[in-house]
Amino acid sequence: MFSAISSAFGRVFGTEKAVDSLMDKDKGLLVRMGGWVNDMNYTEQEKAKADADTREWGIRQLAALEPFKIVQRILAFGISFLWAITGINVLVGIWVEALYPDTIVDGVTQEGIKVVEPLLSFAFSDYLLWPTTICFALYFGGGTIGSFVSRKTEKNK
Repeated sequence: MFSAISSAFGRVFGTEKAVDSLMDKDKGLLVRMGGWVNDMNYTEQEKAKADADTREWGIRQLAALEPFKIVQRILAFGISFLWAITGINVLVGIWVEALYPDTIVDGVTQEGIKVVEPLLSFAFSDYLLWPTTICFALYFGGGTIGSFVSRKTEKNK
């Protein structure tokens, strides 16, 4: 079987000698490469040092991202503030419409104040709805996703 494989690869790579030097079961390049990989041992001390280096690198990366985290918080606060103000305005508009309904004066119907529809139109506009949805999903959902992933990892152990 080896000779069949050798001759098939020999046609692809050139000569049988080249294939034999690659696939020889005693001294071939593949066997030597496998031996080199098997000789790579990772002692407990080396694992501990690599883990410590990885943790230290992660802390340096987090420290480098601190200015961006501050900017993210400012943006999230701004979007949340606009969302809250819009919600308060909608509630006030509902009360205004309830307090000033259509009235009839001397047989003439006078239209009351109508502000809820334009306020809701603004609240559900692309200007406010999508940035708020994305901001809340990413800002508040990030920790949730992380906790689900860590729970799933703990179950698999």
